[in-house]
Amino acid sequence: MEQVIKGASKNKLRRYFLTALMLTLAVTGGLFAYAYTTASTSLSVSSGDADIATITDNMTVPAYKLLGCHRAAIGDGRLFDILPDDDYTGDLEVMVYLDNIDELSGYYGMLLMRVGLYESDNVTNVSLSGLDKPLTMNNGVVKFMSINTSNFTPGQMFHINCTGGVYRTFPWAYMTGSDYAPSLTAEIIQAGS
Repeated sequence: MEQVIKGASKNKLRRYFLTALMLTLAVTGGLFAYAYTTASTSLSVSSGDADIATITDNMTVPAYKLLGCHRAAIGDGRLFDILPDDDYTGDLEVMVYLDNIDELSGYYGMLLMRVGLYESDNVTNVSLSGLDKPLTMNNGVVKFMSINTSNFTPGQMFHINCTGGVYRTFPWAYMTGSDYAPSLTAEIIQAGS
């Protein structure tokens, strides 16, 4: 063994190789001997058992009878009630869709409803624009963006209302089918992050 080490030390390349080998053994041996400790923790989270808000239909818009070649007004009334959860403190985005435009296009030449987002007193418009928005067959969605908690109180109900509108029908001879009623869908999502 002594002669092997002496023979290896005579050659410079072998000397470098042997030094590198010993250094590698020293470093890796130290890694196995080194002990370390860890710790873990978890966040405290409880279930809210609810969505950020609930939507219920509350249709109070007066009924009307569809006649051919007829133009008439759509009355005002409530469409939906929205109740933000007491624990939700973020902003909301509310959308209202006219979801059966394809079926209505056979009966109506024009359909326009003014839709607004109102507080429970039914007087104060809580949208950022402060205006009612047109929901039509050409514009089948109304979006009330970033309704923030300065405009409503969590846990206090507010409403999506129709503040009137107008429709015009085709001649009765051209109307086929039986689904004359505009169908609406409301959606609430979290605004921002």
